[in-house]
Amino acid sequence: MSIHRRAQQLLPAEIETSGLLQFGMSPDQMAGIVLESIFGGDAGGIVVLRLANRTAAAIQRQGLVFFAQARQARAGLPRHAPARYGHWRQVRGGAGQGAAGTSPMYAATTLDAQSWLAVLPVERLVLYGWMH
Repeated sequence: MSIHRRAQQLLPAEIETSGLLQFGMSPDQMAGIVLESIFGGDAGGIVVLRLANRTAAAIQRQGLVFFAQARQARAGLPRHAPARYGHWRQVRGGAGQGAAGTSPMYAATTLDAQSWLAVLPVERLVLYGWMH
């Protein structure tokens, strides 16, 4: 299974992606841009995916309401049940300079607080991270 497909399995079915993105930044640098304002914590790792156009448009139309049903991952890690996500929240600004600092972000952590998701619909990004 490709890295993109495997990573997508950790997301709720409502959040469609169209590919795995490569960045010139290290995961720690990318995490530093968004994590402090969203979660105030460190990531153990991060995967960045491209949000599908259809999903980005739906989120931009519906806002936080879009995420009402996005509470369970498609599948779990080997020998684990699919992750369940807590309540989604909208976060604006404070994430640094550039588009990520001014565009809405939507974020949720898993109920066990071991992983998190951040969705930036304007930038068409999905960030999945896990804690140390």
